[in-house]
Amino acid sequence: MGIRNTLSVYFFKWILSIGFVGVCIILLNVGIVTWGLNNNVFLPANEPIKQAEKIKDIIENSDRIDPAIIPPQLDYAIFNKETNQIVHTNLSSRNMEKAQKAYINNQYGKSNSYLRYDSQNESLMIRYTLKIQFANLELRQAIPNPGVILLILTIIVFCTYLVYNIRRFSRLIIEENQKLIHVARKIKEKDLNIQFPEVTFNEYKDVMGAMENLSEALVKSIENEIESKRSKAEQISYLIHDIKIPLTVIKGNVELLEIDRNEESEETFSDIQNAIKQIESYIQEVIDINLNNKELKLNKEEITVNEFLEKVECEVKKLGVHNLIVENNSEKGTTLYIDIDLVIRALNNILLNAIERTPPHEKVQLIVRQDENSIQFNVIDGGPGFTEEALKRGTELFYTENVERTSNNHYGLGLTFTERVIKQHNGKLKLSNNANHSGDVQVKLPLRPAPH
Repeated sequence: MGIRNTLSVYFFKWILSIGFVGVCIILLNVGIVTWGLNNNVFLPANEPIKQAEKIKDIIENSDRIDPAIIPPQLDYAIFNKETNQIVHTNLSSRNMEKAQKAYINNQYGKSNSYLRYDSQNESLMIRYTLKIQFANLELRQAIPNPGVILLILTIIVFCTYLVYNIRRFSRLIIEENQKLIHVARKIKEKDLNIQFPEVTFNEYKDVMGAMENLSEALVKSIENEIESKRSKAEQISYLIHDIKIPLTVIKGNVELLEIDRNEESEETFSDIQNAIKQIESYIQEVIDINLNNKELKLNKEEITVNEFLEKVECEVKKLGVHNLIVENNSEKGTTLYIDIDLVIRALNNILLNAIERTPPHEKVQLIVRQDENSIQFNVIDGGPGFTEEALKRGTELFYTENVERTSNNHYGLGLTFTERVIKQHNGKLKLSNNANHSGDVQVKLPLRPAPH
């Protein structure tokens, strides 16, 4: 690989190739001019002056100027001294005007490339330029400056080659970039069958190597995720199995006791049976949500905040809890459109957690606030607050702050279930600690009217 395949080396070679072509074009121009001069296609820049010098003595010693003695390589005009008019010329009309002006003003002629030779009755004005010209008169008149034409052609050829190479270099870079973009897109899509294409430059090979490492890390991450889900499913299966065994025992014994029940115990037996049914319902929902990845089926109803809080307090009191303080700051008549049973269960999970974290002599607060678009339920306990880890992972399935997962009959299901219920109601769940370092769990539900 080495340094030869780097972008800087490629660019340096690219510059050298352009410079080499430029030198070749210049040498080609020199060759064309040299060939033209050697084959009498072009006249040297000083040729008109040399040819004029050959006829100078003849003209100055004659009465009149014979055009036949003037070499065909010269551009000239013959003036009559008496009339100051041109009597013979091979100049174009534009150059005839300049020659007339040069004849009248001798200083102008010197500064504008005209030679003047006088005979007794006529004057010869020879036009010259210090540049190559065509030897052929017609070509010289049609193309007075072939050097400029040659220069323009040279620039066009060089620019064409330059543009071609720039586009070629650009296509190469774009192709290299597209390879990286393709691999990056596959990684984003979590495609595990990525084919890593060959790239030309070392810099791109380094990036492609990094992407290959990233892909390997992605594969490992997905494998870990699959393993985590498999482990989660096993834990749920074990948990459900562990719960069902004592539940079956309780249910069987309750059915036996029910045979001898009397009117006084009627309500107690009814509560126990309802609780058993509720536990069975919870177990089935855990199966549906976590094993089958199904969303909860919502049965939304309209209920006022006051009615909802009454139901929440009633459910909490059934559990023998009496240290809950409810502070309702919502506007009178405010309604929610929710699945009442699910949201009550979700809020109760938070309340029960808060009650368990709170010392017996302390109170748990449920504070209800309202803003323009939502209702907020803040459950504030009297305990020591959440740990940093709990604030980050509190809603993860099976997460519990207890090292021994069954030390207080917690299995890490409550907040996971709660968060799912709240999210399905387009709400938000947030764990934090307040200024007194006590736990503060906020549930925010949107205010939406029931559909008609």
